[in-house]
Formats: sequence, C-alpha cells, structure tokens
Amino acid sequence: MNLKNVQILKCPACGAANRIPADKMNKSPRCGKCHTELPPPKTDAGPSGLYTLRCTVCGAKNRIPAIKIEDTPKCGKCKALLRTEELFVPQPVMVNDRNFDDRVLKSPLPVLLFAWASWCPTCVSVSPIIDELASEMKTRVRVGKLNVDQNPMMASKYKILSVPFIFIFDNGQLKESMPGVQKKHDLMMQMARYL
Repeated sequence: MNLKNVQILKCPACGAANRIPADKMNKSPRCGKCHTELPPPKTDAGPSGLYTLRCTVCGAKNRIPAIKIEDTPKCGKCKALLRTEELFVPQPVMVNDRNFDDRVLKSPLPVLLFAWASWCPTCVSVSPIIDELASEMKTRVRVGKLNVDQNPMMASKYKILSVPFIFIFDNGQLKESMPGVQKKHDLMMQMARYL
C-alpha cells in the first residue's frame, strides 16, 4: 500500500486509527474494529493531512497529524504544549499596538501582516483580496491587518511611511517587507517559503 495515498481517520466510537486508501474515501469508510462509519477527514490541514506550527517556547517547527490535533500535542524538541487553538482563530486577525507581540511575534504560524489606512482607496480595494488570502491559507498562515492611523507605535517602529504595505514574520522575526499592492498569487508564493 502506498502510504502517500492513505488517510488516517480516528473512529469517534472506539478511538481506533484507521488507514483508508484515497480511492475509498468517497465510499463511506467504516472502522475496522467496531464498524462505525468514519467521519470525513478534516480538509483544512493541507494536502498532507498535517498541521505545521512552531513551538512558541523554543521555535521548533512541529508537524501534527489532523487526527491528533485535539490530543494536546507537545513540541518534539522541548516538550512544551503546542498552541493548537491558534490554528483555528478566525482570520484576518485585527492587529494593534497592544496585541502585536502576541498575535504576530509569538504566533505559532508564519504571519502576513497587511498595513493599511481607511483614507487610502488602494487599501480599501485590496482589502477583499487579503480577506480571500486569509480564508484560503487558514491553519497554515496567520493573516493580520494593522490600521496605521489607529496604531502609531507599530507604524513608527516598522517605519511605515506609505500604505498599503505588507510584512512577513516567521518565528518572531521580520523576514520580508513589501510596499504597494501585490497580487494574491505572488503573496501565496512568498508565504510558501515559510510553511
């Protein structure tokens, strides 16, 4: 059996892990132990069925199977509890001066931060694209929005002199900054480096 084409589903009744070949996923698979119908797999974990997130204590990347996401997983390096609830925070996340460290620098996911202002017509027209990106990349990337007029400390710290402006953070560090408008596909390609 080719393990790349196998999905592991946990039985809700007895807890047994079942290996289901991809070609049998659409045929209502049943548990091999108790014969209960298995729930459909979670589709937001990415193509491999794994969630990837950083430990907020040591910074190590951890890959967690979707079937184990609710089992309070620990970091493979330092054994700290992983903040798996952060995978399911509604996006885009509104970032401000007070929550910047927690939402961006301590995020277990790479962060794409969109700096904007309400008076900027370009920002207003690009905002729906950022919202689409947030929806499409949920559980893999945190997408945040920072209103520079309402958050002067962050605007000053990162020297935001014009909007729109896009920042990419990973592991608590600023990795890239891009002024102006970017295409959604280009942003997805930029973020792929950090997944």
